[in-house]
Amino acid sequence: MAYTQARKSKTMGTRYAGYYLDVDGRPKVAGTFDTSEEALEVATKQEKHVRGGKTGTPPAEKATMTIEEFAKTRFLPRHDITPKAKQTYKSHLKNHIYPYLGRDRIAEIPREVLYDHLMVTLPEAGATLNVRRAVRTVLSVMLQMAMDENYRDDNPATTIELKQPPKKSILVATHDQWNRFEQALPFPAAKVYARLNVTTWARQCEMRTFRPCDFEFGSGSKATMINITRSASYVTADNHPDGHAGWVVQPNPKNGDWRRFAISASMADMVREHIGEHQIGNEDLLFPQWMFAYRQPSTGKTLIEGETMPPPVVSASGKAYEHGTMGARFTMHCHCVHCKAYAAWYARERRAKARAANPEKSARASVWRQDGSEFLSVDVWGRIWRNACDESGLPSAFTPYNARHTGISWAIDKGQDLGKVRQRAGHGSLEVTSRYVAILDEEDTTLADSLEDIFQLSPDLAG
Repeated sequence: MAYTQARKSKTMGTRYAGYYLDVDGRPKVAGTFDTSEEALEVATKQEKHVRGGKTGTPPAEKATMTIEEFAKTRFLPRHDITPKAKQTYKSHLKNHIYPYLGRDRIAEIPREVLYDHLMVTLPEAGATLNVRRAVRTVLSVMLQMAMDENYRDDNPATTIELKQPPKKSILVATHDQWNRFEQALPFPAAKVYARLNVTTWARQCEMRTFRPCDFEFGSGSKATMINITRSASYVTADNHPDGHAGWVVQPNPKNGDWRRFAISASMADMVREHIGEHQIGNEDLLFPQWMFAYRQPSTGKTLIEGETMPPPVVSASGKAYEHGTMGARFTMHCHCVHCKAYAAWYARERRAKARAANPEKSARASVWRQDGSEFLSVDVWGRIWRNACDESGLPSAFTPYNARHTGISWAIDKGQDLGKVRQRAGHGSLEVTSRYVAILDEEDTTLADSLEDIFQLSPDLAG
């Protein structure tokens, strides 16, 4: 027969322990609770569960499991999401949930505690609105699982309203800016990648997975079709299915739906030439890492032309070190452009000597550079992209993802049907596609010109 017993604490006041009898008639504790009624209810359920020989998680364990325990033992292992999304969930749990709510019970945490955490605690800790919205999503999904598995009766996170973050303007390039950007790219493979990106509107996680087999090359009047059926993301070891850090390929694009559409004849010709020039197999990556990650030759040049040479660096003992030398860079810790150039040259020389001393080890370390299965990384393409932006005069805020934005805005500017644009872009709704119409409205000078006409027509206002 289940029963309760009051327990007094200096810090938590009076709480109540629920007891039940196991199959041998021995008393066991089902947990400690705020009220006698709750303790008795859990103890009664636990006794029925134990004495009835039922399987599954015992009621006492459900009632006393903390949020951190539930997340690690139930939520993360069982929630069906991609490894990349799971990595993001783990980050929010570790940084924004466990330190504050981790020891609270999943069955008991009330809406007020969740509300204070999202509205007061996290803002005081410096969390942005976007972070708080992401944390609410994680809490809501986790509490919904707890509700579905009878750990609790409700999901209070769904009733907490957070305002929408202000929408930032989408940055796009004009045709002239894009042409200058393409001309600044260092080699043909980079130009093909950029052109394919701006014309297909593929996301970066989709671009890096393209293979020749994804293209249905047409002949004559028949158009060439492209199929977007995969996406690839880099995840850490604890989130990778194989237990090591690396790429995970999903058998679907980011939004889940496969996309198939035509590309222009000129774009198809560029892809054909790219495949033929590099002798890419039908199942090989169209843009593997080795094609972009060129190693810079060691020139020994440590003085940068066109840069002013600062005066020598003088040590406390009075010794002077010229810039672009080992003494200035490593002894005096100078970070001018000349000393940085020396440090880069010195590092390249050391690596070259190490490779020459141990050719076998060098060959193993450099295999990825010739491996057609190594995906193009964010860092490698980002470095090429930033250099081209600097040369063409595009702002630093113009990132590789803006190629997608640019292509979509061009299509809408040409009057293309929003439904067709949505399908090609893989947007979840027309509302997302309609944001690009606002970009064109921002650049429309019709209203500004009409206001200026008022001054032209009115002598008094014109002065």
